Amino acid sequence: MDNSSETKAITITRWAAKIVTAGIFTVGGFIPKVTGNAGPLVETVPGGQNAVYAIAVVEIVTIVLILNPKTAFFGGVLAVVTMLGAIASHFGPVGMEGDMMTAFGMAIVALAAATTATVLEWKRAKSR
Repeated sequence: MDNSSETKAITITRWAAKIVTAGIFTVGGFIPKVTGNAGPLVETVPGGQNAVYAIAVVEIVTIVLILNPKTAFFGGVLAVVTMLGAIASHFGPVGMEGDMMTAFGMAIVALAAATTATVLEWKRAKSR
């Protein structure tokens, strides 16, 4: 793993972006969905509880991929696509009422972090 072309600041930024993404996917993502604390989402998302469980699985896979240096780029891409879907759902069936506005804000932050991580992982892979 040759990171000679990557500065320390870029390495820190890349890892910070991955950790922020994984953190939001954990705390605001799969934990509420698998512990039964996603009631408002279950009521509004098409597919109900089954769809919420499917989203949780995607979030868990994304966390594993983005934190593994060999698969981080693919995890970042999956995180970006997932967050674009989450943001779109807030403009549709999920809405932005009450707690959903907080979830929308978290999705925006996660999208920014995931995009940063993905771009930096891509640049890192190109430099090897």
